[in-house]
Amino acid sequence: MSENPFDPITLSKIANMELRARLVIDGVLSGIHKSPYKGSSIEFLEHKEYSPGNEIKHIDWKVHARTDKYYIKQFEEETNLKCYIFLDTSGSMGYKSTGISKFEYATTLTASLAYLLLKQSDMAGLISFSDKVQQFIPPRSRLTHLHILLNALTKLKTAGKSNISNVLKEFIEKIGRRSLIIIISDFFDDTEKIIHQLKYFQFKKNEVILFHILDPYELTFPFETITFFESMEDDRRILAEPKSIKDLYISEINRFIEQFKQVCFENQIDYWLIDSSTPLDQALIKFLTRRESTLRLLHKT
Repeated sequence: MSENPFDPITLSKIANMELRARLVIDGVLSGIHKSPYKGSSIEFLEHKEYSPGNEIKHIDWKVHARTDKYYIKQFEEETNLKCYIFLDTSGSMGYKSTGISKFEYATTLTASLAYLLLKQSDMAGLISFSDKVQQFIPPRSRLTHLHILLNALTKLKTAGKSNISNVLKEFIEKIGRRSLIIIISDFFDDTEKIIHQLKYFQFKKNEVILFHILDPYELTFPFETITFFESMEDDRRILAEPKSIKDLYISEINRFIEQFKQVCFENQIDYWLIDSSTPLDQALIKFLTRRESTLRLLHKT
C-alpha cells in the first residue's frame, strides 16, 4: 500500500517547505471540489454570493452550473485580508510520541495557511513566540513574501515556557481593525488570560481562530510501564506508574479541552482541536467545509 502523501510523517520527509505547503493546499482544494458540501466548495475562496445591486456581468456562470447558485468574482480590492499567524515555539511544542512533533505539524500548518492566503492575494504575517515574541514578520501580500515566511519557519526551534497572553498584549495596538488572528499552539498556558486578551482584538472587529495542536499520546495516555515523565519547559521530572494515573489524566485533559472549547464558543472564538497524527489535508478540509457561512475561507466580515 502506498503512503498517504498528506500523512504528517510523510510530509515531514519533504525538506522543501514551499513544496510541502503547495502539496497540502493542492490536496485541500482537490478535496473540497469533491466534497458533498456544495455550499463550501472552493468557489468560496474566490467568489461571493450574488446580491441585488451587483452587476450581472460579473456572475460566474460556470459556478452557477455546478452549484445552482449565483456567485460573482471577488475583485482584488475586496480580498485584501490581513492575517497574523501566531506560532507557539515553546518547549512543550517539541513533544512527539511516535510520529512528528506538535511543532513540526504546526509549522507545516502555518506554511500551508500562508501559502493559501498569498495565493488569494491576501496578506500573511508571522509572529513566533514562547514567553515573549521571537520574531515578527509583518503581513504582506506579494508572493515573494512567501519565501520570507517559509525561510523563517525552517529556522525556528522550540525552547522555553509559553506566555500567550503576554505576547498578545504586545500586539493590541499594532494590529488594526478587521484582521484575522490565527493562533497555533498546544495552549498549555493560562487560557483565562488568553481569552481576556483576545477580547481586545475582537472589540476592534478582528476575527480569531485557534488551532489547538495535541499529540495523540497526550490525548490517550497509552503508557503501560513505569515511566519518567519530563517537563519540556523546565527541569521537573517525575517517576510514575501510568496505569494508576491514566483515568485521572484522561479526565483532566478532557476537562481542560472541553472547558477551553466552551469558553471559546461563548466568546465567538473559532476553536479547532487537531490531533498531530491527522493528515493535514483532512484537517484543513474539515476546517474549510465547516466555515461555509463566511462564504470564503478568510474573507473579512
